[in-house]
Amino acid sequence: MTDSNEKLVCLVIDDEQPAQWAMESYIKDNDRLELAACVYNAIDALDILKTQNIDLIFLDIELPGLSGLELLDTLDFQPMVIFTTAYASYAVNSFDYNVVDYLVKPVTHKHFERAVGRALERSQLQEVKRHPEETFYSRLIDLNLGGSFKTVNTENIVYLQSYGNYVKVYVENDKMILATSTTHQLMNELPTQSFLRIHKSYIVNRKFISAFSGNSVVIGKEKLPIGISYRQAVISALNPV
Repeated sequence: MTDSNEKLVCLVIDDEQPAQWAMESYIKDNDRLELAACVYNAIDALDILKTQNIDLIFLDIELPGLSGLELLDTLDFQPMVIFTTAYASYAVNSFDYNVVDYLVKPVTHKHFERAVGRALERSQLQEVKRHPEETFYSRLIDLNLGGSFKTVNTENIVYLQSYGNYVKVYVENDKMILATSTTHQLMNELPTQSFLRIHKSYIVNRKFISAFSGNSVVIGKEKLPIGISYRQAVISALNPV
């Protein structure tokens, strides 16, 4: 979220229609939320997650076919999640999956609003505070273009993104270079003081990060995801005590 007035786009995943109706009603009553869709199973949810930017999922765990937990295991980028389930025994899993909150059905409006408040708090971007003595290092690296090489100064690299057997290297002025490499290989060549891995598929140049939340970093007009396993390290790096 880049503005405190922006809405969180929500997806409800629940195989019980009365539960869907309740969540839909609560979402429509909250002017900070926007409902993208309600679906009955994880397969339909995956289709939506591939085509729409979802900020918050209200997720039942017991689903037909693929369970809610199995769904989360398939995601490269996990939006914020609030579990909604009839089984309190699943509460321990909320810690494993870094969810915002855990709601036991039937979900009351009071508990719903409390959970949403936590999601809104987590979604708020913090401006990156630069220290006067902060230094960004650079060096020249050779990018393999598959038959030729291109020399690039790392200070001009904005971020890198995994792309199968290649890496998309985004440089200033909206240019993209497709390199024959992996992000792991290139990370070994980049100055570690300047570059930060935020996701298994993304490495970013810290000097271009303007803001961050618990789930993403902002670079120019782009919002890039923070992987769950990288979250604590990224936040610590961008918001040192």
